[in-house]
Amino acid sequence: MVARIDPIELEHLKSRTKLSEVFERYGVRSRDKGHIKWVVCCFHGEKTGSLKIDDKKGRYNCFGCGAGGDHYTVLQELGGKTFMEAVEALGGVQLVTAEERKVIEDRFTQWEAEEAEEKKKARKSSERLFNSGVSLLGTHAEAYLAGRALPVVKRWTFDLRFVPALEYRGYANDNAEETTVLGTYPAMIAAIRDKDMTLIGVHRTYLDPVEPKKLTPPGCQRRNKAKKVLGEQSGGMIWLTPVGERLATGEGIETTRSWYALGYGDDDIALAASVSLGNMAGSATGSQPHPKDPSKRVPNGIPDEDRPGVILPLRVKEVILLGDGDSDPYMTRARMMVAGRRFRNQGRTVFVSMAPDGKDFSNVLQEEQQS
Repeated sequence: MVARIDPIELEHLKSRTKLSEVFERYGVRSRDKGHIKWVVCCFHGEKTGSLKIDDKKGRYNCFGCGAGGDHYTVLQELGGKTFMEAVEALGGVQLVTAEERKVIEDRFTQWEAEEAEEKKKARKSSERLFNSGVSLLGTHAEAYLAGRALPVVKRWTFDLRFVPALEYRGYANDNAEETTVLGTYPAMIAAIRDKDMTLIGVHRTYLDPVEPKKLTPPGCQRRNKAKKVLGEQSGGMIWLTPVGERLATGEGIETTRSWYALGYGDDDIALAASVSLGNMAGSATGSQPHPKDPSKRVPNGIPDEDRPGVILPLRVKEVILLGDGDSDPYMTRARMMVAGRRFRNQGRTVFVSMAPDGKDFSNVLQEEQQS
């Protein structure tokens, strides 16, 4: 059905309604006034806003979980609609004049060129940043990991590096619409690589300059975060061992490595962080009501093969999905179901390992070390 609708007509239909207004139908509202709006992500559990809504381009992207899309995906994932029902919910397609078609085509061409240039610059910036880093040994980052019972050894930190003074860009206050440099801080950085091991982005963990802990960012606490991604994360992973046939993957660096340190993995297991639960799972074809909170929805468990999230190297035959127990359990399980079915559909064997309720594997490891 989707292929029978003229893409230009679909874009024309989207242009008649602001994307932020579609989100508002499901209770997702922003205090921002410009065409860029930030909100707490409705696609994964969080306390501060990571979801960017661009009313000008009609696109959204979450920098926390990697969710992204447009008017139609909002209506599908939050409203539980099929694509055709989403089209009708926006008013249905209408005949587009030749003049309107030319305007839309020119706008698309301009946006595609801008996005291609931004992507190219982000890749180059990621490469420069990663190449500027030094070994973790003897650094503030080593102390940070030691505080989480994770000793630094080359086998798992080969793609992690340390930058002693890295610019932190963020929002100076709650009303700021643009980011500015708010200071320089030490940071642990990690390479995000695609299935071919090409560097596509860099994960940054900003550290407190005095204590070996994550930075409490300056400025707007609602939007500024200690962990950020430069470049791309969608489809990529942070490898914590060489690639192997058996892979265990969790959301973050610390929790994935902690799972192994707890003795759950054999010597031949490969480890990689998926950066976010949304990237691990990829998108679903729709959503269903949250079992406990009627104001929320969770993925329906059926993977959308056109939006896959992480793409694994062909060598990987078995996947162990690591789930945190300190997030919304219904959202976590729904996304794990999407991920598990996606990898199983690819012919891979899938297992799931969940942290205890209220904890992630990093918490468990630290508690074990302190007992």
